[in-house]
Amino acid sequence: MKIIPSPPGRREPGPSRLLYDVPDGAWGQDALLEVLEETIRWCAPRATLDAPATCLRTSGFQPRVMVDDNRFQMMERVISERRHALRGRPPRSLPPREGERLQGGRLLVYFPDDNTCDGGAELATRGYFDVDNVPPWDTWVGMFREDPESDTQSADYLIAWVPPVFLDAVAQGIRVNPEVCIQWLEDSTTMMAKRLKDLTSP
Repeated sequence: MKIIPSPPGRREPGPSRLLYDVPDGAWGQDALLEVLEETIRWCAPRATLDAPATCLRTSGFQPRVMVDDNRFQMMERVISERRHALRGRPPRSLPPREGERLQGGRLLVYFPDDNTCDGGAELATRGYFDVDNVPPWDTWVGMFREDPESDTQSADYLIAWVPPVFLDAVAQGIRVNPEVCIQWLEDSTTMMAKRLKDLTSP
């Protein structure tokens, strides 16, 4: 985990800047794209509409409660456990999508500090999101803390990959989420949305 120290006291208005990132150095994109590829390799063959609540929640990767700095440790653990599980396994064939890193899926952003546990997205997606609106941990790609320009944006956010079969369900979950703690990445005002614009643009 890379930590960029922030000055003490109240945040002064100014340009956004990243404070923490997992995977380490993700703002350079190479680390993030490597983790994204691993995420897709793991999730694509397991994603099924028959079991939205469980198919992408591997018990061995299960994190603890998403609280403050533990979030970054949790992300490191998920990435590490998933990478270990993939080691030595031949890559599973994915549908050919030339030049498309997201393999037909999309990137989602989740703001844990904005969650009000309303359960609407959980109900709308048949458990793809849990009661706290958290996307399944197998799909997690990165965790970020930034100093945002806008006072309306929370500092911490998680980026996850949504498999193609769940795009419609997740879109419905986003629509019924009153606190807007889940969004398509490209619709957010995060730094990573800007940095990954080429990846998320249709």
